[in-house]
Amino acid sequence: MISFELYRQDRPTVLVERSGETNPGAWAMIQEALARGAISGSTDRTVVHADVFLAELDVLRALRAIYAESLDFGPTLRIHLQSMAADRRARETAVGGGVELQDLDDLDDELRMAGFVRALKPFQRENLVRVLRLPHAADFSVPGAGKTTSALASFAVLRGRGAVDRLMVVAPIAAFEAWKEEAGACFGEALDLVIFRGSDTFVPSGTDVLVSNYHRVASDYDSIRRFVASARTQVVLDEAHRVKRGPEGVHGRAVLDLAYAASRRDVLTGTPAPQGAHDLVALVKFLYPGQDRRILPQSAYHESLGRDPRVLADTQTAIRSYFVRTPKSALRLPPTTFDVVARDMPSIQSAIYDALVGRYRSTLSLSDRSRHNMRRLGRIMMYLLEAATNPMLLNSGSHSGDDPGFSHPPIELSGDETVPDLLAQYGRFETPWKYETVNSIVADAAANGEKVLVWTNFVRNIQALSRYLREYNPAIVHGGVPSQQGPSADTVTRDMEFNRFRQDSSCSVLLANPAACGEGVSLHHWCHHAVYLDRSFNASHFLQSQDRIHRLGLAADTVTTFTLLISRGTIDETVDARLIEKVEALSTLMDDPGLVQVALPSADEGEDGTPVFEDDMTAVLAHFDGYDESTA
Repeated sequence: MISFELYRQDRPTVLVERSGETNPGAWAMIQEALARGAISGSTDRTVVHADVFLAELDVLRALRAIYAESLDFGPTLRIHLQSMAADRRARETAVGGGVELQDLDDLDDELRMAGFVRALKPFQRENLVRVLRLPHAADFSVPGAGKTTSALASFAVLRGRGAVDRLMVVAPIAAFEAWKEEAGACFGEALDLVIFRGSDTFVPSGTDVLVSNYHRVASDYDSIRRFVASARTQVVLDEAHRVKRGPEGVHGRAVLDLAYAASRRDVLTGTPAPQGAHDLVALVKFLYPGQDRRILPQSAYHESLGRDPRVLADTQTAIRSYFVRTPKSALRLPPTTFDVVARDMPSIQSAIYDALVGRYRSTLSLSDRSRHNMRRLGRIMMYLLEAATNPMLLNSGSHSGDDPGFSHPPIELSGDETVPDLLAQYGRFETPWKYETVNSIVADAAANGEKVLVWTNFVRNIQALSRYLREYNPAIVHGGVPSQQGPSADTVTRDMEFNRFRQDSSCSVLLANPAACGEGVSLHHWCHHAVYLDRSFNASHFLQSQDRIHRLGLAADTVTTFTLLISRGTIDETVDARLIEKVEALSTLMDDPGLVQVALPSADEGEDGTPVFEDDMTAVLAHFDGYDESTA
């Protein structure tokens, strides 16, 4: 006999043991099936991750059919399997059917009885009805559509029904203030909301809402799991695309494990699949642990096929009943304008870029997809982005405030090449054309009493621009600027810089990187022009950053402008092409054609966090292969 039991007290695992006259073939079969999730084991027992075990339930059926082996399920595992079956029946019942007027009237009554006082917009009410029909659900509405408000409304109704007792929110640090403000505005009687900042945070027993970030879930998993498991808890992932790596990522592993302790699970993100269909796997794993392969098509599990048209279509068909989405078209926002500024680099900058391409062209191999080569390619990508924007950054390496994915050392220089001489001349004879363009844009805005948001992935660009634009009193937000007040009263925080940009008339420009400012921040009442000094392959950063200034609440006559600065013949063009491909793929998955119109420039416009994902490798190598120094 082979026995199985689920243990959820710490990390969810399944203990598999054999006893008596177990058929050797049956034991070998189960060992092989569960090998990828094995944590420990011996001759007669093995411990595996729960999600891997649940994904292989079909193997157990085969064991019975082939070997007539006796299987024994422990009480905890049996209860979980029954819960999975109940979820499946609830999903099947919820699929299909529109929203009737009576549904909305009943919802309004429930919200009122639950003490929820904010009036929901029509699309929020309809989304909420659909979300509440599902045992667990995703809200993939665009940023600015009020996902936070809708999630709090969901909690109010579910608590009123007795389905949950409290709420656990996992969100980026930048979104903490929004959750506090929304919770205060949505309920007539204030919720007891606590921000969890570490294991020494005091969490009273009567806490209604606990808010923490993804890093804390990983580093303080035990404390957070105890809170979730000690009562019926609804767990909401805000900006849930952050866990798209699933069990391969530190944050993803912890979040997937936390799912087993939750009574209700919901995910919120306007960019659920920035790389393609494969990004949805982790989100479905969280919503329905052990059931993802019964929901998603097999093709979605192949990352290399993530943007294949057939895979996108099959995945969209599979998931469309499990999420709600309010597209930007439903918000009736004024249209955006794109200004694509593509220019040739000046002579010294062009020579530096040529030298870098020549240096690395012969050392990269498409066939070598080792982790070492991927790291190396990522570092080279950093150098190319720097050279296409401001070559002086090459001597500095990354800054501690950069997104960790952008970490790289200064470029290694030897005395027998042209790069050191060119860099030595650069600062004396040239100013980066992108800097000059930004200066002109900010100067014009300041003269008209307007403000500009400048995006760059590199903190050292922010520092250099802050000096270059000092007469415009720039505000600065990046990973090195703390999110909360430090021990010194003189500590400058992100909120202080945001408020200075919003309220100080002498502050005409905000310099920011997407990793620290791309989510959970609203600047649309103060700023209507964003400039992209550089961009990476991260489509989520690009889409989310646009929504900082283009969101619900804009006046109908507001013109929102996005200016893309692209150095001709460089990696900038490769990044631009890949972002177009990824946004189009997300548009297909979400059945939201308007996303492309909003997020990307039209063909006739303009003059003409990790920066490199594995499936972007081919595009970078193609840039090297197709690079022509004579025409760059």
